[in-house]
Amino acid sequence: MYIVADIGGTNMRVASVAIDSLGEIKKIPTPKDPLEGIRKLVALVRECAQGEKITAFAGGVAADSISDTGVLADARNLRAWEGTNIVRELREDLKAPVQVVNDAALAGLGEYFAGAGRGASVLAYVTVSTGVGGGLIINGNIAAAGGVADIKVGGIDLENLVSGTAVTKRFGVHPKDLNSLEERNQLADTLAEGLRVIVERWSPGTIVLGGSMIVGINPIPIPRVQESLNKLIAQDRRPPVIKMAELGDNGGLWGGIALLRHLRR
Repeated sequence: MYIVADIGGTNMRVASVAIDSLGEIKKIPTPKDPLEGIRKLVALVRECAQGEKITAFAGGVAADSISDTGVLADARNLRAWEGTNIVRELREDLKAPVQVVNDAALAGLGEYFAGAGRGASVLAYVTVSTGVGGGLIINGNIAAAGGVADIKVGGIDLENLVSGTAVTKRFGVHPKDLNSLEERNQLADTLAEGLRVIVERWSPGTIVLGGSMIVGINPIPIPRVQESLNKLIAQDRRPPVIKMAELGDNGGLWGGIALLRHLRR
């Protein structure tokens, strides 16, 4: 019995895995208190396991930094979780091997194996949702995670310019109600400036964009992002191809399946 999970800043999702496919997905809001969050996560895991002994657990959490021992840091949307040793807590409760990585990087891993990133040798994944996150996947392995939210555009963190939270503060409406194409094009131009930094940092051939601000209602338009990024890239560099994520909210769970392959070795 293998279990995968995605612990985001807004919701957490858990599912069992059978022959590289997801079982029924359990979803609840992510508690702000880490002890409550881990307790509810463990309950979901056991519900998915249906009484069977858990062989291994793999998942992602909305924290840019996870130490080798499993301590969370720089969790912008789960501040109270910082300092929590999530790996130790889960390992003790589940009595099974546990691997936890950055949630955005895990979603990128999912897109690499089962979504829009298939066939890419160097893939940058960026999620624009409640917050902004990202990761670098090279030849099927997470090579870098985090460090995207605080990319500066005009001296301001990218997350504070294009995330759903930022849009609500700036325009006073839920992102899905941002009907103005002009304003969404402005967001696309700003996102492209952030992606230019990622291109300089990671040199990806493909960028996959995901998250509710990209795949939801009234999204940031990807063609405009591509157009703006092409103008920002130096003439001697080939701009990466930008694609929309294909796995939706379940990208992290599919990434968990990929992580499980490593645990099974």
